[in-house]
Amino acid sequence: MEYQPGVCNIGPTQQRRRLLLGVGSLLAAAAYVAAAVALAWPRWALIASAVPLYGAAMGALQYRERFCIGFAGMGVFDVGDGANEIQNEAALAADRKKAVRLNAKAMALGVAGTVVVFVAVTYLL
Repeated sequence: MEYQPGVCNIGPTQQRRRLLLGVGSLLAAAAYVAAAVALAWPRWALIASAVPLYGAAMGALQYRERFCIGFAGMGVFDVGDGANEIQNEAALAADRKKAVRLNAKAMALGVAGTVVVFVAVTYLL
């Protein structure tokens, strides 16, 4: 695997970490929603599920895209041989641009997931 500015900045090991982040966050969201329903918390408390749902979306997107937004922010990449600093300004700019897009997608998916949870719990239970 090779570093490609604005396209790929993590290798298989880092991808697995992002997948675990996504799965763990999704499980946390499910546990939170289950607790909110079981303990009869006010419906507005379901809004807090946006945080773990954002984490789930972020992990899944980073895994799928082979791209870490944190690495882009720090100006590094790790495609399997350890973290390396990005020396080229154009490559760094391309990585940061992609990071902003991925973060926006994850936020949108987290909010959409929260709306789905809120509607499902409100109207189906």
